[in-house]
Amino acid sequence: MPEDTSSNFCKIPNTVKSIENIKMEFIKACFLYEPKPFIPFLLSKNVLTGMPNKIRFYCFFKSMLKCAEENSQGQLTHKIENELNNSNQRTYFLNFYDQSHRYSRLSFEVKEMKDKIYIHSLPF
Repeated sequence: MPEDTSSNFCKIPNTVKSIENIKMEFIKACFLYEPKPFIPFLLSKNVLTGMPNKIRFYCFFKSMLKCAEENSQGQLTHKIENELNNSNQRTYFLNFYDQSHRYSRLSFEVKEMKDKIYIHSLPF
């Protein structure tokens, strides 16, 4: 009898590799201005946010992407800036730039721990 894999669609294993998957999906959502595919990753227990809850983070993230799309010119590129590493945490700012503006269109504070990732959206 074939195994039902449909219930495993949104499950993300609790491994260090899954932090990389979460980060890559987050970057992809920003590049495409499409937050919806990031929802299963956001709902993972491996993701922490700077908002009171993940629904509020998603709503703010969605509106930030919409504003960035309307105000950006060309394809976004990302840059990791102000990186700090210590024995159990990596902290940095994940900034997204378009092709014509000097300042970032999107900016996030990210903290990577062994099995968790913290994402905080910066308003400016």
